[in-house]
Order: sequence, then structure tokens, then C-alpha cells
Amino acid sequence: MRRLLSGLILLGLLTACDDGNIIVTSFNFEDSTLKFCEGPNTNVLYAVNNNDVFESISLEYSNNQFEPDENGNLLPPANDPLSFSLSGNNRVVYRLYDGDIPNNYFCNVVPPSNPKVVEEWISGTGATVVVSSTFTDETANSDPDNDGLKNSEEGWILDGNSQDTDNDGIPDYLDLDDDNDNVPTRNELANSAGDPVNEDGYRDTDEDGIPNYLDEDDDNDNVITRYEVEEGAENNPATFQTAQGIPNYLNPEQTQSLQHDVFLNHDISRNYAYQILINNLKFEKQDGSGESIQFQTYNFGTFQESGIDYPLCPDQDPNCGEAENN
Repeated sequence: MRRLLSGLILLGLLTACDDGNIIVTSFNFEDSTLKFCEGPNTNVLYAVNNNDVFESISLEYSNNQFEPDENGNLLPPANDPLSFSLSGNNRVVYRLYDGDIPNNYFCNVVPPSNPKVVEEWISGTGATVVVSSTFTDETANSDPDNDGLKNSEEGWILDGNSQDTDNDGIPDYLDLDDDNDNVPTRNELANSAGDPVNEDGYRDTDEDGIPNYLDEDDDNDNVITRYEVEEGAENNPATFQTAQGIPNYLNPEQTQSLQHDVFLNHDISRNYAYQILINNLKFEKQDGSGESIQFQTYNFGTFQESGIDYPLCPDQDPNCGEAENN
């Protein structure tokens, strides 16, 4: 980074305008993998380099702009993309140091006295930060609903009309209960009972070719699985056993039925990437020299976040989400 800045300053002596501006289109920290620290009044996204030269770049912003949850995880912006101006508490800082930068440097309320800052560049006004989020679990090999099936095995189509077996508005690759029978998909894949399997190798108790996890009537007794339950345990058909130690929903000889409107909780967690671009970014060297570096659009970098709560409501469940809204 020092070599880059020195070269730019030398170029500026030959070609810069009277105001000292140096217009460049690249920067060592562009498209960095970022880290995050939450502060009492200011949050920080930053990248550090301790290879050959000791340097950092950080975006400091007031914590009502792009907020973490109670666990310190950054939440996707309510209005995506989110934008805010650089001024006041919102600023970008580039620094050179005289030694290794510790991992917790930006996470301390009071930065440590060492290493010492030997050079600093701070953003001026007029720049705009743009934060946009994308899912990083939208890939063929991902399993965002953690049901034991990859997206590619659940009819996932990127940016398309993905498979939704039970027509509940939740595509199978995000649905904990693909057939809406109140038995989680993950449980219906298990085959400890040695049941038959279909041609794809999935458990198929009634041998109708439809795997249990996509079959609303697993034992083909004309009573759908979700109704083969007892009062008080409507969301767990596996507990209702009246003979032979087999749950009724897997026993074609048992046809007791209880209609109800109880559904499994469908909330999952998802993984995100936040890309941060800064338009009209101008750095000003903090030594009184008037030197500056300017970018039309600066790719500040990407921050990865995983395990963010992602609430989901089946279309058939009129009560879903009431607790969150009250």
C-alpha cells in the first residue's frame, strides 16, 4: 500500500491539478473480505493487512444505519439496498502503522496505543455508501432448511420458480416440512424401520413411488398424515400410536382422524453476504499537505454473515407470525 501511495503521489507531482487531487481507479483494499465490530455509538466494518506493510481500512458509521441483532449479527437492510452519506460519524479511514495490527484493534472502545498510526487518510464529504445483501445459500450444494437434502435435490431454481410440493408459498429448499404433514422432512428421510424405498432410494412406506417426505398420506389409508394425530400433539404425528408400536400415520390399519389447523414452525436461518460500494469517495491525507485520492465508485468489500433468523409462514397457517407482530 505504501508503494502504491508513493507512486500515486509522484504521478501527482507530474500531472495533478492545482488542488492536489489524484484520480485513480484501483486501490489495494478494494473488494476486501470484511470484519465487523459493534460499538456503543459507532459500528465498524474493516479490513487489515499485516503482510509486508501494516495497514487498515475501516468504515465507521452510526449504529442506526445498518444494525446488528441482539446477538451481534448484522441484519439485512429493511430497504435493500440501503444507502447513507459519509459525514459526521460516518467516515472511511485508511491508516498505516508501525507494527502488526492486532485482531481486536477495531473492537476496543479505546484503540490500543500500539501499534502507532504513522499515516492517515480520511474520507471527505459528498460520498454515498450503498449496502446490498445477497443470500450465499442459493447454490446447488447448499441446504438452507437443514433437512438433509441439497437445494439441487429439492427442485431449486436460481431466480426462478422453485418446486413447492405442498403449495404453501415456501419452496421445498426452504421448507422444513415439504409435504405439510407436520412430520419434518429430515425425520421422514430417516429409515430406521427398514421401510421400502422408492426408485430414488428415499423412504416410501406405502410403496406408491412418492417418498414419505413428499407424501401427504404416508400409509395410503385415505387419512392424511397431518390428521392422524391426537389432541394436544397435533404437530407431532409420530407420537400417536394405538397398536403394534407403529405411529398411526405409518399404519394403514389405523384410520382415526383429528382435523385441526396446527402447523409446524417453519422458521429457519440463512447465510448472507453484504456488498458495500461507496460512490464519489475522496480520501484526504491528514498531514495538512492537501493531498487526496478520489474514486468514482469504490468497492469497499464484502461481509459474510451466517445463521441469521429467517421467519417463514405457510400460506395455510392464518396464525403464523401473530406472536412476532404483537
